[in-house]
Amino acid sequence: MFTKTELQVVIKTLSLRRDWLEKNLNNPELAGSKAQNQETLAHLESALRKLAPAEKPGSAETVDMSKLSAPQRRQILPPEKIRVLLAEDDEASSNLIIALLQAMGIKHIDLATDGLKAVSMLFGASPVYDLVLCDWHMPLKNGLDVHNAMRAAERYQDACFMLVTAITEAKQIRAAIEEGVDDYIAKPIEQTTLRRKLTRVFPRIRPLDTANDPASAG
Repeated sequence: MFTKTELQVVIKTLSLRRDWLEKNLNNPELAGSKAQNQETLAHLESALRKLAPAEKPGSAETVDMSKLSAPQRRQILPPEKIRVLLAEDDEASSNLIIALLQAMGIKHIDLATDGLKAVSMLFGASPVYDLVLCDWHMPLKNGLDVHNAMRAAERYQDACFMLVTAITEAKQIRAAIEEGVDDYIAKPIEQTTLRRKLTRVFPRIRPLDTANDPASAG
């Protein structure tokens, strides 16, 4: 049986491997091993779900969160404690994303309607945001501008940043990930995709029950 510290190390190691595989899955240099990498990725995700701390009422509240790193904090945060900044200038898109987040049990969602406001809200937040969902094309500052401003702050070095974008060109997506963006969510937003990506980062968000929930929303 793992000690608590050993379990945290195992989870972090597997998470780093999973993230690397996910980011490089479509790398042309690894095309020959893509099927094997997909299988390994599925095994890693299954293992991480099993290793995530058991969901117990008050488990996050009994830990001094200020002493945990951002990745450690994400492992134990229940959905209702996750703080999200959504930067989106399109009202229909923001309404859809907020509804999908709320359906996952996420309650703390702040909205910025342009990039400059998003940066201001990032630096004014206390406590900091656990997740930033940011549209790529916005007024005043685009998504990459917001990302770079966020990463410049020490307290946001390990925060999770996902681009929400209609851009699907692989070269541009790869360039954004190389700059440090954690992931991207393609428009139009699909319920299954959004939940799957967030569950990887926040294990206490319940995976979508495809037998009971629709495959997509909006």
